[in-house]
Amino acid sequence: MENGNATISVTLDLPDVSAVRRFAGWIAPRLNKGDWLLLSGDLGAGKTELARCIIRQVFGEGTDVPSPTFTLIQHYESRDIKLLHTDLYRLESSEEILELGLLDETDSIVLVEWPEKLGTYVPTEALMVHLEDIGSTRQCSLSVNSDNADFFQGLDDFIDREKVLADFLEKNGYGQAVRTTLAGDASRRRYERLELDNKRFILMDWQALPNDNDAYKAKVFLSNSVTDFRNICAYLIRCGLSAPEIFAQDDAQGLLVLEDFGTLNFTHSIDAKDPHLPIFYHETIMALAALYHHADTENPEQARQFDAKVSSPVRYDKAVILTEIQQFIDWYMPSQGKTLPDTALTKWEEIWASLVGKLEAMKIRDVMMLRDVHSPNLHWLGNRQSIRRVGFIDIQDGIAGHPAYDVVSLLQDARRDLPEDYEGRFKALFVAETGLDASDFDTAYNIFGVQRNLRILGIFVRLSKMQGKSSYLQHIPRVNGYIKDGLAHEALADLREWFKTYVPEVLEI
Repeated sequence: MENGNATISVTLDLPDVSAVRRFAGWIAPRLNKGDWLLLSGDLGAGKTELARCIIRQVFGEGTDVPSPTFTLIQHYESRDIKLLHTDLYRLESSEEILELGLLDETDSIVLVEWPEKLGTYVPTEALMVHLEDIGSTRQCSLSVNSDNADFFQGLDDFIDREKVLADFLEKNGYGQAVRTTLAGDASRRRYERLELDNKRFILMDWQALPNDNDAYKAKVFLSNSVTDFRNICAYLIRCGLSAPEIFAQDDAQGLLVLEDFGTLNFTHSIDAKDPHLPIFYHETIMALAALYHHADTENPEQARQFDAKVSSPVRYDKAVILTEIQQFIDWYMPSQGKTLPDTALTKWEEIWASLVGKLEAMKIRDVMMLRDVHSPNLHWLGNRQSIRRVGFIDIQDGIAGHPAYDVVSLLQDARRDLPEDYEGRFKALFVAETGLDASDFDTAYNIFGVQRNLRILGIFVRLSKMQGKSSYLQHIPRVNGYIKDGLAHEALADLREWFKTYVPEVLEI
């Protein structure tokens, strides 16, 4: 790292397109509205490729990114961010910058190729990337204003981790694969798509961190290792379902090479109004019913390897339920400017203890409860048969629990509206296929529906405040609607009265 008069610079090698894509995966999440990223280098140095990779990190892998050489500026926009990509090569004078209006873009990320043409209009706080071919490799120099030195935080870790990933892939026969960083989710897991010999795979990078001791995650048994993911994949496959096949693993480093289920998940099918969507949901319900029937021979409590200090079976029980809905109290309520009195909190805990008691009194056997069975985590695998046509991902947090939970997760999708008849239609199908008591199941479905969606409200607010992921907030009205519907059930009468007293707006949606 070099420290000049007013800038701090770091140099790293980007020997191929895969390295450029991975660097884009590192830098893109660090760009905020108002940032200017200046990309300099000779013709063919890779400026446009880096810009294209950054844009696809921000707006999605399938984003069309034409070169702005002739249009001068290309505009991109989502709910969270706006971005301008400009190529100034054809400008004859820096005074033409004023005509483009670039200097007025204070709420956009601005990517500039050929920033030399800016002349005196270079923003003081601009980030600079210079690309240069040196011998057989491409060298990247990243420079920032000395007041913005924090921008480099994590870069050394990124470089060190790249060496670990390269060694792992080389050792397991994937060293020549073309690597593309995929957009992340709400977790700290990273994913890449590997392309080798006309085949595709997924690299999961889930590094165990020394300070990864989140008390909440521990209390609700959220996974922190690829071992859990592997074990639950194996469990689902034994039960006749489709989970990613594991091709290479290094549990100590938190690395897996997985089967790639493709890019078209159920979310894409919903958005595209796919006429086959009813078949997709029918088979998913049948898959969940299969999990229920296999629970008597494939013990869900043994699917994950938990800390040796845990002596009793790990279940989705009262302690986990109460801890999860605390997210609503701790995050959502303050976001609404509400502070609950101690009497309200005491009554809240009493009501939920009673609701959990109702669930336990049903004496329904536990299943492998996957916890996140919703459209982004489901893929249609049309070349397979029966329930194996549904591919399940993001399953590492599976835990022994009530069969109603995953049905709720599927049919009360927090991020997408499903056709109106799906909830009643497929809930009834699950009851018919499992032989469960319809009244008991309906009660459990509504209890878990309210509990799950209260937790989601808290999580959405937390993700917005702590990670800047404000796009989750657009889904809050939908989630509130699920809560209102669930509170109408007679079994939740006491909780409905609690909301009338303390959070009446939920019932007024």
